[in-house]
Amino acid sequence: MVEITRRRLLAIASGSIIPFAQQTSGAAPDINPRSTWAIDQPARGPLEEEEVRFLLVHHTASGNGHTIGEVPDVLRGIYDFHTGPERAWNDIAYNFLIDAGGGIWEGRSGSLAGPVAGDANGGNQGFSQLVCLIGDFDSAQPSGAALDSLVDLLAWLADRYQVATEPGSQVTFSSRGSNLWPNGAQVTTPTITGHRTMSETSCPGSNLNPYVTGDLMADVSDARRAAVAGEAPSSTNTTTTTLDEQVPPTSSTTTTTIPATPPPTRSPLLLAAAAIAALATLLAAWRARRMGDR
Repeated sequence: MVEITRRRLLAIASGSIIPFAQQTSGAAPDINPRSTWAIDQPARGPLEEEEVRFLLVHHTASGNGHTIGEVPDVLRGIYDFHTGPERAWNDIAYNFLIDAGGGIWEGRSGSLAGPVAGDANGGNQGFSQLVCLIGDFDSAQPSGAALDSLVDLLAWLADRYQVATEPGSQVTFSSRGSNLWPNGAQVTTPTITGHRTMSETSCPGSNLNPYVTGDLMADVSDARRAAVAGEAPSSTNTTTTTLDEQVPPTSSTTTTTIPATPPPTRSPLLLAAAAIAALATLLAAWRARRMGDR
C-alpha cells in the first residue's frame, strides 16, 4: 500500500508558512510535447481558450503496469476513444498526463503554449486545466514518482495561471454545465480538486482522491515556495516504483540531482600565511642543499 509522505520541508524548517508571490520563476518541469506521441492524431475541430481559476486532477481508469515503450500507444488509444463516436470530443480530453514512472506528457493540442479548455466525462464545467494520471486508482495505488510529478506540474500550472494553492484556498464560479453542476449553478471549490468534485464520477479513484483532498495543496505550495527560494526540489515520498516492469522515468525524471558541495572558502590572510610558509620551506631546503655542497 502506498504511503503518501511528501513532506512540507520548507515550512517545517522555517517553523512558519511563508507567503509566496503569485508568479514565481515560471520554470516548467520536463514535459514530453504532444509531437512525441500524436504523430497522426491532430485536433479534429476547434479548441477554445480557457480562463483558468483552478486545477482539476483525473485518472484515466485504464490498465496499470504500462511500460515506457507503451506510453505513446496508451495516449493514442485514449485519443482515439475520446475523439471516437462514444465521446466525440475534438481532441484528447486532458491538458497533461502523467505516467507511472513520473513522465509528464502534453495532452490536448496547444496546452504547452497556453490555456486550452479540456473535456471531461459528465461535462466540463469550465475554468480549469485538467491533469490526469495514467492508470486505474480505484484498483491500484499511484506510484511515488507519479505523485511527485503531479506536485511539480501543478506547481508550475499554478504559477503560470496565478492560482492560489495555500490549503483552504477556494474559488467560486458560474458552471458551464456538468451532470453534477447544471449550467449557471454557483460552484465553490478548492483551487486544486478531483474530478468527482465537478461531475458524478469516482474519478480520480478511491486510492488517489484522499491525497488530492488532503496534503496535495500543501505539497504544491511548498514546491512553489522552494522555487521562489531557489532550492532544488526534494522528493520525500517514501513510495518507490519498481521500474523493471512499469514505466521508468522518461525525459521527465523525478530524480533530484544534488549539486556538488563547493570547496570551503579560505580567507586571504590564511592563503597568504600558507604561501609564506611554503616559501620558507623552499628557502630552507635550498639553503641546506647549498651547505651540503660546500
